[in-house]
Amino acid sequence: MRHALLAGLLACASPIVTAATLDVMAGDAAVFIHLEASGRASLAVSDDRVGLVWEDNRSGAPRCHLGVKPRAEPSFRVFPFGRGECFEPALSPLPDGRFLLIWEDEAGVGVGIAGADGVLASAALAPAGGQGAVAHHPSLGAMAVWTAPEGRWRRLWSAPLRIDGGTLSPGPARPVDAAAPRDDQAFPALAATADGLALVWEDRRLGHTVIFASHSRDGQAWAPPRRVSANPSGQAAPGLGRGTGAMRPALAAFGARLAAVWLDKRDFLSGYDVYAAFSDDGGASYGKDGKAQDSFGDAIAQWHAAVAGNRRGDLVVAFDDERDGSADVWLTRRTAAGWGGDFSPADASGPGRQGDPAIAVDDTGFLHLAWVERDAAGATRLRYMVLPPP
Repeated sequence: MRHALLAGLLACASPIVTAATLDVMAGDAAVFIHLEASGRASLAVSDDRVGLVWEDNRSGAPRCHLGVKPRAEPSFRVFPFGRGECFEPALSPLPDGRFLLIWEDEAGVGVGIAGADGVLASAALAPAGGQGAVAHHPSLGAMAVWTAPEGRWRRLWSAPLRIDGGTLSPGPARPVDAAAPRDDQAFPALAATADGLALVWEDRRLGHTVIFASHSRDGQAWAPPRRVSANPSGQAAPGLGRGTGAMRPALAAFGARLAAVWLDKRDFLSGYDVYAAFSDDGGASYGKDGKAQDSFGDAIAQWHAAVAGNRRGDLVVAFDDERDGSADVWLTRRTAAGWGGDFSPADASGPGRQGDPAIAVDDTGFLHLAWVERDAAGATRLRYMVLPPP
């Protein structure tokens, strides 16, 4: 298959050796595992510790789970969290081997601190809402962003998080955009940069979904929103409304730069493509956007785009598509010459459905990958592996 040929050509240029793949959790056909964090922030590395969050219904109802392991250990310790039914957990690394968590449950939006022994502290953030994102800045502290219903629309909110040892205290909640919403604001992604905090989200104020952004220099006030995606507004093709869609953004700092990645349907005949745009000023502005995937994926739809970077400047994008006849996880690295071409790890491709990737790149350049596999009989597995730098 072309899939195997492409992988072979890429291996010649930059060898990719896969470590042992772990099964974090498995279930039968009645069990559904979801890696659906806003911004696809389901996986993170802090010091030498890996954190992974997901939702599954193994107990008969949706619950949130945290997996934690030292990098050298062969398996994750798994801890449930949240009150009752729990959805869309996300996490971000803290600088001391711990993690910030955010989730939606029966009590509303919750935040927490987690370490090797599970969730260490938690607090209520909002009585209603979801689609949460968290990030920690070394000088500005921690921040949470989420969406909550306001009248007819969903509105984006943020709050600083005070961490004092083992306690966590949310500060006052403020809307990200001071102007009252004219349509939904949804699915935020948050990242810390050298210049402060950066934020992107889905926005429908123009009558169709586009990617908007803001940034905060002080961890308190947000700059007026700016458009990032260039999917055209106005009359779309006959009968297709005010414009094509852009959805589910993800955000990552890499070196001194920032990358926003999303799914974009401006080529509406082939479905969504993976697009990216870069910022050199901490998210205050973004350059011209363009496709991150290679041309082999142009004729079919891509899904579940994720992005991860590190301080030394590595940047990786992940997504899934069916270019080889079944859903596989695909990765592409950013190089000095541009995107390096798509490749698929052997364990994350082949029969069945391999998809919903979540990724993190540690400071040594190793890529951590988690994804969901569903075989022909419907059995599911949550899987994890590490790829060394090329």
